[in-house]
Amino acid sequence: MKYSPMTDIVKKFSNNQRFSYHVVVNIYTRQDNHDDYINRNVRIGSNEILSKDELTERAVHVVSGLIDSQAEFKDCEQVQIVGVTLAGAYDRDLNDN
Repeated sequence: MKYSPMTDIVKKFSNNQRFSYHVVVNIYTRQDNHDDYINRNVRIGSNEILSKDELTERAVHVVSGLIDSQAEFKDCEQVQIVGVTLAGAYDRDLNDN
């Protein structure tokens, strides 16, 4: 996994952790015979380097909690996580120079 220097916006949301990961989770929903796909962006912070499996597990856990608690999913006949994409990895200790 290639790490990039943290931008100011990434630093703002990283809670002073060394590493920040941007993961996109794709959710399939079915409601009233209508299929839809929804992407949820998840930012994961850590002071340790995380493997792809750890990132996937953490992102799925976060989105599963959203599915269970968000009203937009309550009336769906089916909700399923169908994809996880690692969109970015950032290291606070890297410099742009």
